Amino acid sequence: MMKPKISPNLISFVTVRRGNWILKVSVFKNKTILVVARHFFDMDKTEVQFFDDQNAAADFLDNIAEKE
Repeated sequence: MMKPKISPNLISFVTVRRGNWILKVSVFKNKTILVVARHFFDMDKTEVQFFDDQNAAADFLDNIAEKE
């Protein structure tokens, strides 16, 4: 049986839905923010972005929720 590796440098938050998008946010070493966004109805619409700035990540999250 394979044991999963747990990284103390990675924090992943609960998946949420905003508008028609399902969002997953993770933070690595308190510096890099990874956002995975998948459209709720059209699974071919997927976006993966990373940010070094919290404000830029927040702007992206706001913009993607308003996209539809």
